Amino acid sequence: MLGLAVNVLAVVGCSLLGLLCKKIINDKIETVVMQALGVCVMVIGITDAINPVSGTAGILVLLISFAVGSIIGTLLNLEGLFDKAGNALQKAFSKKTEEGDNKFSEGFVQATMIFCIGAMGIYGSIEAGLGAHKTLLVKAVLDGTVALILTVKYGIGVLFSAIPVLLYQGVFVLLSGLIGPYLTSQLAFRQELSAIGGVFVFMVGINLVGIKKLHIANMLPAILGACYFLIF
Repeated sequence: MLGLAVNVLAVVGCSLLGLLCKKIINDKIETVVMQALGVCVMVIGITDAINPVSGTAGILVLLISFAVGSIIGTLLNLEGLFDKAGNALQKAFSKKTEEGDNKFSEGFVQATMIFCIGAMGIYGSIEAGLGAHKTLLVKAVLDGTVALILTVKYGIGVLFSAIPVLLYQGVFVLLSGLIGPYLTSQLAFRQELSAIGGVFVFMVGINLVGIKKLHIANMLPAILGACYFLIF
């Protein structure tokens, strides 16, 4: 639960800090910081993707996982489903009241969509349930930075996005923890899961830097590729 706790506290702490930095943070600072973090995330992703994979089997499973997983995710339109969920959430909180309430709602919704809807939160939570917290700790830095910037723009509503982060990622941590004793004994499975997660982290970095918009959500089924090593 360490990674989850740090992730939630990063959102809370940086949101509070954002309330104090409204006159300091501007668009130029936001762009430069996000680009710098994006490059760092790409480096972390490459390291995680390359180090665990050894031998032809691991590399082939990695390639096939993303090829097949991307096809399945695109056919299921996972990205569209995530977008619909985000839009539904936004509509639920966008009732016309006073301007202050609108900013509160918009900040809460925008932050919740960014923090919860993505491969990093799902993979990182599964990994955390198995006792490894690296991905969620990286996500905590990213979420904290985004929370700081969004709070400057929208106000205290961003702070309350920590609640859905706790609930959403907590479910994956708990589910993964329930079958953890079996999964952690499978070394090849954990290595392949780490490699697949590393590729996801690398792609998050590409999106942050703004090189190209990758449809990461449609690739989520690739995580199931690691199960090859549980079967064979």
